[in-house]
Amino acid sequence: MKIKVFPTYQGSMKSGRQKECVVTGTLCLMLRMSQLAGVAPIRFRRMHGGWCIRVSRLANFYGKSLSFMLWLLSTTTIAIDILIEPERSYRTRTNSTRIVWVADVGTVGLVVCTAAFTGFSRMKCLMVYLLKLQEINLKLSLYHDEPSNESARKLIAVSSMIFTCSTILLDFSIFIYQVATDHGKLFTSCMYIFYNISTAVQQVILLTFSETATAVCTSLLSLNNCLKNLLEQIVHDSPEARNSVLNQDCRIDIYNTISSKSINSVVDTMATYRAQPRPALHPLPIMIRRLGLLYCSLCDVVRHVNDSYGTVLVAMLLCLLLHLVITPYHVITNIFNKSRSDRSSPTLQLNWVVLHFINLLLIVEPCHRTHEEMRRTRHLISQMLRHTTTDNNGLLSELQIFYQHLSLNEVSYAPLKMFPLDRTLIVTILGSITTYLVVVVQL
Repeated sequence: MKIKVFPTYQGSMKSGRQKECVVTGTLCLMLRMSQLAGVAPIRFRRMHGGWCIRVSRLANFYGKSLSFMLWLLSTTTIAIDILIEPERSYRTRTNSTRIVWVADVGTVGLVVCTAAFTGFSRMKCLMVYLLKLQEINLKLSLYHDEPSNESARKLIAVSSMIFTCSTILLDFSIFIYQVATDHGKLFTSCMYIFYNISTAVQQVILLTFSETATAVCTSLLSLNNCLKNLLEQIVHDSPEARNSVLNQDCRIDIYNTISSKSINSVVDTMATYRAQPRPALHPLPIMIRRLGLLYCSLCDVVRHVNDSYGTVLVAMLLCLLLHLVITPYHVITNIFNKSRSDRSSPTLQLNWVVLHFINLLLIVEPCHRTHEEMRRTRHLISQMLRHTTTDNNGLLSELQIFYQHLSLNEVSYAPLKMFPLDRTLIVTILGSITTYLVVVVQL
């Protein structure tokens, strides 16, 4: 099998040249969109087999300037809407809606500015773990050919982005139409487009992280498939399996070839049924050691992702929690309390609820699946230890070392080490939303 090796470094470290790596597929698409949105200060160079990327100080300046302008214009819009002729305002007509919109604009701006101002260090860290991930995938391809799930990943990313942009455009169009019909502050209302652009940028950040976590999970899945194949080989060569096969073969051959009435013939031929020699397990210890080292490298990748996305993820989850409280609040008030309503469509608000919940799943689900694959790795190694006899000292020793790595090298996705990103977080957020909604509706 021919394997293509991409260059990982441009120049030497002593010369001060920056690292480069090659990206393809869905991750390349999301990084392109992140570069345009100003949250990924990198530049692309076309090469055979993909796109070579490296960090760029010019793109870093562009990203910081763009995010600051979006935050400044969004803040100016909400300030004008509240302070100048509030009776003609459409979205900040009451005290409760003012608090809601200030919090909404503030959290979205916080996510975008955090991603932009930490973009340079985050992209430098991305170069490190992408190079390591490419090396891991290259080595795993020597043991197991994993079917590509690239098309499904691209479909999810593109569909989510289209759904988000469509919802934003529909919401903004209905909002401007109603403002123009009611002779409201049309110019100020049009300035809310900067808040909508910030929302689209936030979606790009979210999808980039989701794709990164999915890439790590895919590599870990390939490693577990390799371990599963080795487990099948170990179980097949275990003494229990050999005895089971021997007894079955003896029973079948005796009943097929020897008459049950000929007792002497049966006794005379019993010595001829011997177990066939199995191939020795000499290659397995080396493979186990290599897979153990690859697992440790994947743990390092998870740590790098935690370090690079920690602050951004905390801000993004805070924003999603706020949106998942605000949007159902709008639905309830638009249906049951017209005096406090912002007169937006309940159906459109339900569409926003679905979008925010999908975004929560896009963040949590790849991380949860990665944690599940890590638990599966532990289970596979424990099964190998169970079926390995003391006769295979080399294999047993490597399995014990691998199991020690699993016990002493535990990692998980936990932004700023505050909480793990798994499905229990979704349950916690849903419980918090219910509590907050009960309080907010009664105000």
